[in-house]
Amino acid sequence: MPLHHLSVPEAVAGTIAALLLLTQLALFRSVVLSELITLYAVQSLFVACICLDVGLVAGAWDLIALAILTFLFKVIALPIYMRRLMNGVSTRVEIPSKINVLLSLLIAAALVGIGCLTASQLPLKTGAFLPIADLATMLSIVFIGFLVAILRPNAFAQVIAFLTLENGVFFGAVTLAPGQPFVVGILVLFDVLVAVVVFAVLVRILVAIRSSAATAQLQELIG
Repeated sequence: MPLHHLSVPEAVAGTIAALLLLTQLALFRSVVLSELITLYAVQSLFVACICLDVGLVAGAWDLIALAILTFLFKVIALPIYMRRLMNGVSTRVEIPSKINVLLSLLIAAALVGIGCLTASQLPLKTGAFLPIADLATMLSIVFIGFLVAILRPNAFAQVIAFLTLENGVFFGAVTLAPGQPFVVGILVLFDVLVAVVVFAVLVRILVAIRSSAATAQLQELIG
């Protein structure tokens, strides 16, 4: 679609989709846990913004409320909690020697291409927020989230990868199905809460063993 034909909601959705993808790719560049947490907070802020935008355009109070909850929980509360968990833990994320940052980005670019190709083949021709581009963004973020979890052997990094993956699903759900029930959005936030609780337990176990969040230590727990 030519740029001058884009409506304001479409332009906002497209811009936020691009920013979400950039923050997801930036996960590969960061080797410090605090940077990963900051990237997650920034990405969550973009998700809250698109939820608010869709809510205002559709006149849906539930989406506006969900945007506020997303901001309070994902942008403020959760990053603060994760930073507190980092106390006493090595803050550096190990990078595999065989797959460096450049190779990781090339694989991620290929995954983005797969996401775009997949979305373009699906019958999503109408919608107020560029449905094909939004679906491609959602798939790309999910694919890259899995890749980050695979290539970063650190409990903090893997949980953040999962949380960003959830951000992608949330973005797709809000833009592709803005009329979803309010309870669905709340359940998504509840899933994040459960993941964080599991994450906190795992980190405490790892720290109790060797004061590190590296998942390689879990191999020693195999009987």
